[in-house]
Amino acid sequence: MELGETVVTPPDPNRPASTPMTLDEVAAATGFSRTTVRFVVNGQAERYRIKAQTRDQIEQFIREHGIVIDRTARSLRLQRSDAIGLVLPDLANPFFAHLTAALEDLCHAAGLVLLTTSSHDDPAGEARAVTRLLERGVDGMVIAPCSPRIALPPSGGRRSCAVVMTDRAFPGQPYPVVVTDNEAAGYRLADILLAERGDAVFLAASRWLPSIEERIRGFLSACGKYGLDDAEARVFSSESDDVAAGRRLMEQAIASRGGLPRAFVCSSLLMFEGALQAIGVRNGRLPPDLLLGTFDHHPLLEFLPNRVVSARQDEKAIARTIFRCLTDQLKNRPVHAERLVVEGHIWRNGNLDDK
Repeated sequence: MELGETVVTPPDPNRPASTPMTLDEVAAATGFSRTTVRFVVNGQAERYRIKAQTRDQIEQFIREHGIVIDRTARSLRLQRSDAIGLVLPDLANPFFAHLTAALEDLCHAAGLVLLTTSSHDDPAGEARAVTRLLERGVDGMVIAPCSPRIALPPSGGRRSCAVVMTDRAFPGQPYPVVVTDNEAAGYRLADILLAERGDAVFLAASRWLPSIEERIRGFLSACGKYGLDDAEARVFSSESDDVAAGRRLMEQAIASRGGLPRAFVCSSLLMFEGALQAIGVRNGRLPPDLLLGTFDHHPLLEFLPNRVVSARQDEKAIARTIFRCLTDQLKNRPVHAERLVVEGHIWRNGNLDDK
């Protein structure tokens, strides 16, 4: 019996309480091979093409007998936890929620567990989260950083922890970073709005973040294309990314420009919600000719009466790229501090626009 491949059941009157059930015993009881049982209990049935019926029978036996998998010995022997840490600024953010789900699917298929925590965009909270994940012996970490430099402390004598950054490409990071082409998306959004309305403003949260500054650069470039010499004055920014900030920035834009713009872009769905609230308070409803733009997509946008243009990040493609970077590091392949860009998509009222 290999260490870490023991399964533990509740006490049995015919079996000493301290004696665990082994994989061999589960295999004998279910009629499948030890290898097949091991793949199923390790969550690798799909990877090794175990039939669904076989997997269901083994999992049913495990449930009926209250079996718990003991992986502690295996982790100690192999110096591996089979756990990946994920540190995000805000777990309620739709983009990060979709990214988490995509990473969970990839981890599950590889027999890994994903441990998720939030920094709340606080550098001190981020440092605590990273330290606690290392203390739990994670094999790798995915971090959407809120600070330019993250000091990864020694991990108690274990081999180095694999690290991949995402969403925020702070300069000078010694790790791979996976991002969307935010500048191109900002340009495409503004180009569509300005071509149709000749007027637009940008409501931006957390301009200190590289991703937001890139989106603003795209917006300013589009303004230059249309000969607008007041491009910077069309950008209204806030330190926080929340509904209240979006409401406040829309009020500032209205006051500054002497009325509603003909179109606007928000850097996030939270800012977008706040902007709509401000317009609702002022006008009672959305003017029918107001063209709406936002980063990130949500199905509810399709039910708004106005035309909406949204820039959606490809969360599944981002997750696959992140996971490939992690896998390369875990297999001791050469790692480069490179910027990996995943193309996003523009949606117009729920329809993909590849133009």
